[in-house]
Amino acid sequence: MTLKNEAGEDHNHNELLQRIELMETMIAEGRRSTARYGWVFVMWGLVYFAATGWAFFLPFANFAWPVCIVTAIVILNVVKVRQRRRGTSENPRSSNIEAVWKGMGIAITLFIYAAIASRHMNGPAFWAAISFFIGLAHSISAMILRWWMQGGVAAIWLAGGIATFFFTRPSEGIGIFLAATFFGQILFGLYVMALERRRIANSVQRHA
Repeated sequence: MTLKNEAGEDHNHNELLQRIELMETMIAEGRRSTARYGWVFVMWGLVYFAATGWAFFLPFANFAWPVCIVTAIVILNVVKVRQRRRGTSENPRSSNIEAVWKGMGIAITLFIYAAIASRHMNGPAFWAAISFFIGLAHSISAMILRWWMQGGVAAIWLAGGIATFFFTRPSEGIGIFLAATFFGQILFGLYVMALERRRIANSVQRHA
């Protein structure tokens, strides 16, 4: 009985270790998947800058956000189709991350369209809501991937959303949003793109 119990305990211990290793592998792959899509963060950051600039300095301001968002979505779908043709694989972690961002994208798009239709754009609540939407997506992704860096990015967006309620002038709200976009979207995207390039370079060196 003792030998059987010890054998059973060893088996359970080995199985637990295998599950932990599998989980760590999936988390690492999820981070690599995020790094591969670093350009998407940069693109959306530029979209936010472009839409904001158009809305304030160019004619047909009501078309700024819808046109910029639709253009970005078209680009993403084209890239996605090409990746599927190449047979790019995804694990459950990366699929979960993609689902989070798709859900956020749908919510924020509907919110912006509703704000435009009801003429509630550019108030403190408008900029705060967008910041909280983006911060929420980053927060969930950070928790799934156990990635403190992305957690810091989420904190930037959430802090920006909170600050917007206290700095209520239109110029202040826009400035806070654009600052969060630069640090929490563009710089983060460039950072993960650099990680991906480093990973590829190291892989090439190992196989050289």
